[in-house]
Amino acid sequence: MKSVTFKQFLNTLDITEEWMYFDYKYLHQWFDGDTELFKEVSWKQFGFADKGPTDTTVWVGSSGAHTPAHQDTYGVNIVAQVHGKKRWILFPPDTAGMKPTRVPYEESSVYSELNFYCPNNLNVFNGLSGAHVVELSAGDALLVPRGWWHYVQNMDPLNITLNVWLPHEKDASARVSEALIKILVAQICKDLPHETAKLLVNPNEDDIADTPLAVLFLQLETVSNLYMDSKRKTRRMKRQKTCEGDPTPSDSEDCDVSAILENSANKLEVPQSISTVDLINLINDNIKKYANTNKSFDEDEVDGATANLCLTKAVIDAFSQSNVIELVKQNMLSRLS
Repeated sequence: MKSVTFKQFLNTLDITEEWMYFDYKYLHQWFDGDTELFKEVSWKQFGFADKGPTDTTVWVGSSGAHTPAHQDTYGVNIVAQVHGKKRWILFPPDTAGMKPTRVPYEESSVYSELNFYCPNNLNVFNGLSGAHVVELSAGDALLVPRGWWHYVQNMDPLNITLNVWLPHEKDASARVSEALIKILVAQICKDLPHETAKLLVNPNEDDIADTPLAVLFLQLETVSNLYMDSKRKTRRMKRQKTCEGDPTPSDSEDCDVSAILENSANKLEVPQSISTVDLINLINDNIKKYANTNKSFDEDEVDGATANLCLTKAVIDAFSQSNVIELVKQNMLSRLS
């Protein structure tokens, strides 16, 4: 990590081969509430007047800066490109061959083992289908549905993006699953050497092994109670609708995005789908441009860096698999209700 001014960052764009990323930073933590930027940010145009700068994150990066392929377990994502061009490669939630993993662990992120940036082996992408590709330019916006896989990469020398996550009706359930997984990973990391544990978690989760078990269980209790309360509320609403003569009561998302989808003025279009061959060619072009040939890799920068932790990783992934954690969650909740 480096601490530089924005001007210093701009001055390095043409003289360094390393990519830099100021990513996932909430505006209210970095900008004064009286600044013009803070006051101007609003998601009203998308139909969410209650979403503003305190809900907004900013992403500033150079060419090649990227976010590994992953799924977000919470919410719906709206991304607004402010400056530069950013490439998104997206896959439907149930796409086969994405090789989901919880290592490195990060709450609410399910990573893919596939390296879309500069892989050592392109053969792993053979047979991978369903990719959609879109390159956002300044003024474009992208709606990412819940659970969609996405790999994101900056294409221009300077890229600035804003985004907001909209809560989804399934978030309450997902938070219980995430709390259970967090307890598992934390307990595994507690008994490992610090340098080994670091390979299992993202840097923003480095303190997970130091979190007291009592705190983790308090978090689990809190989200479990909220989930059960929401279920009871939903059941009451369904009974009420049935009594009022509505034979098909339905749940609704916390933030209804139907207005965005139905408004022709938004000029919405589905990102272009590409073939497996075209996807491999796209990644191969990336390798030619960004592959590291001049310096040695750090231990955690190599594909398969956690190979020496294969059993530990296998245990985490086996317990975190969606059908397994769902069964654990339902068994736990049935005993609490």
